[in-house]
Amino acid sequence: MTHLSQNIPLRTWLVLIVVIISGCGLGASAVVVSSIMRDFTITRVDQDLLKASQGWATRNDFLRPDPSSARPPSDFYVQKMYSDGSRIIVNDSESAPDLSNVQLDSDPVTVGQANPESGGVRWRVVARYQDGVSTVVALNLGREDRMIEQLIVTQVTIGVLVLVVLALIAYFVVQSSLRPLRDVKQTAVAIAGGDLDRRVPTLSTKTEVGQLSVALNAMLGQLQKSVEEAHAQEKKMRRFVGDASHELRTPLTSLRGYTELYRSGAMPDADKVLTKISDEAGRMSYLVEDLLSLTRAEESPTDFKEVDAFDLAVGVASSLRVAHPNRKIVVFNRTEDVPLVSADPQKIHRVVANLVNNALIHGGPEAAVEIEVSETPEHICINVKDNGIGMSPEDTEHVFERFYRSDASRSRATGGSGLGLAIVKSIVTAHNGTVTVESELGKGTAFSVCLPRLVPMRK
Repeated sequence: MTHLSQNIPLRTWLVLIVVIISGCGLGASAVVVSSIMRDFTITRVDQDLLKASQGWATRNDFLRPDPSSARPPSDFYVQKMYSDGSRIIVNDSESAPDLSNVQLDSDPVTVGQANPESGGVRWRVVARYQDGVSTVVALNLGREDRMIEQLIVTQVTIGVLVLVVLALIAYFVVQSSLRPLRDVKQTAVAIAGGDLDRRVPTLSTKTEVGQLSVALNAMLGQLQKSVEEAHAQEKKMRRFVGDASHELRTPLTSLRGYTELYRSGAMPDADKVLTKISDEAGRMSYLVEDLLSLTRAEESPTDFKEVDAFDLAVGVASSLRVAHPNRKIVVFNRTEDVPLVSADPQKIHRVVANLVNNALIHGGPEAAVEIEVSETPEHICINVKDNGIGMSPEDTEHVFERFYRSDASRSRATGGSGLGLAIVKSIVTAHNGTVTVESELGKGTAFSVCLPRLVPMRK
């Protein structure tokens, strides 16, 4: 039964339940009405029997002197038995009641007929004894039984018609009510087929199906976002692994090549071979360190402290002036209050240092770098600008991607790994900040790092 019920559609179950409940109600109503009607007819017959047994049937003059003479037919069966054993029977019916179990002066009872082979006619009988005479009065219940049978047939016919009409109405109502669920099924099938933009039609939230559609659309939106993010992350991971493998393969290939050259005798100068191997190992070490830095920036906890953005910018400029004594690095404070932010000082120091170092290396040998600290009502911004060679719009769009280089050969020559700006973006994002870039070829590049400020701006 359980297996069968699992294979029956919901709409069929609903129609069956409506029909079964309605059928039970109509059946119970028919039984009650038939019972009441049967009791009513029996009560009426009993009243006629009691009136007859206490009235005209007790008199002897109701019979004609000659019983064989014509008289109107009667539904009553009357038997009078006298003390001398003689009896008179008046019966216009072809059958007679079975009086074997009838008791005198008792309530009316229902009995069968004296000759069962004549049919199943029932009789209602009452017997009275008065002045030495026993009087039995009976009425044939055939007419009442036929009336009850006709009532039952009529009720069954009407009930069947009502159930058929009700089943049709229930079917169309259920079909209409379940249409949104079919839309949900079709939407689910479409999504399973790859159509992630598919949504359930929006209905009124006053209905359960409408509330379900709203909840499903919200869930589908989140699901689509999660799937798209997962695909994007997978794509980034594949690209990251491919780029990392490619970047590591280059110095490893060089190491192997110089080793083979030395072994084969094509390059007998051991010092030159060791120098080349050391340079390639240094580049590979630099790449691995940047990879580790990027991982630590994404996974390591951030130690938030109160940081003065201007002091941090001055410290970065001082450090890089030592490393690049011939380059111009200036710092400006454009804020009215102390530019305080909640940040990890070591990580933000690295962000600004990466941006300034990136400007010094890739802006050109004559490029000057300007570090400007500015403010908005909600943020403190550290802007790193240079007047170097700039970048194309395509490079600007992809500059924060891992291993991206506008000029791969030149970047390798300068030791760049293509991860510096990816590390910057990762650290700034962990600080709930933003980093943007604007650049134009021949005019320079400007990076802007904005972090939430600690002290609200005075009005």
